[in-house]
Amino acid sequence: MNSLYPHFLIVGAPKCGTTALHTYLSQHPAINMSPKEIHYFGKDLDYKVCRPSLKEYQSHFKETGINGDGSVWYFYSNSIYKELKDLGIFPKIIVLLRNPVEVVYSLHSQNIMDANENISDFETALALEESRKKGNNLPPNVDPPRTVYYKNTADFYPRMQLLQENIPSENIFVGLQEDLKMDTKLFLKKIELFLGLNHFEHFHFEPINVNHVVKNKSVHQLIKKPSSFKKSLFRTFIPFKNVRSWLVHKVYNSNLEKTKRTDLTEKTKAELKSYFQSNTEKLNKIILPDISHWFK
Repeated sequence: MNSLYPHFLIVGAPKCGTTALHTYLSQHPAINMSPKEIHYFGKDLDYKVCRPSLKEYQSHFKETGINGDGSVWYFYSNSIYKELKDLGIFPKIIVLLRNPVEVVYSLHSQNIMDANENISDFETALALEESRKKGNNLPPNVDPPRTVYYKNTADFYPRMQLLQENIPSENIFVGLQEDLKMDTKLFLKKIELFLGLNHFEHFHFEPINVNHVVKNKSVHQLIKKPSSFKKSLFRTFIPFKNVRSWLVHKVYNSNLEKTKRTDLTEKTKAELKSYFQSNTEKLNKIILPDISHWFK
């Protein structure tokens, strides 16, 4: 395989520990990780953001060591397998999963943080899913649109089926977010073994993606999803890139507040558990980590 292509992909799922895993693997001296969510593959996912050219994509990789790409929406692409085959590459695939009831709630919170969701109330946003799949009631500038298809995103069974149909089982690693969180060092040793790497003794572990709430939604939307005109105006008034970056970073952080999110209501939790139970039981039969405790 051409050495400037990825040797492995972290394909998902969202809110399942992929950012933490990407951060930790980036510390390994034998691994070259591209930026998280680079979205080179998955042409059918309809990203609004400009996808990198092949040259730009390969600029993040090296001739030595192994190259990795962590982009969670790859898990939801139907075209990625042909895209990989057309390039003549056969990367190993890492999938992280989590209880789907937790995923939908956490994804809604993340979407608010990313200015991909304009409905603060989780149950209201959840109820809009079928309408949004038809292109209605989508938040402005949401990217990709499917990030607000909450139940569809957390229904892992059909996506895992498709993955297993296209990738040899020996090239697939399925891990659980709870295991990564409970014993991070052991989890990384398993990843290293899967990738054929020597163990790295000096990983630095720190909390990743701590939950926050937005204080001022208008300010947050302006920072996360500025119009082209506002971007141009900002660059005109503040021509120095490092000053702009410092200012945006300072305003962004001051507009966030660390907090523990309110627990789901028992009613919503029960409804979601019932919705996911059948496909979660099917999923448990086709993956190696036991997830039967998710639906007990």
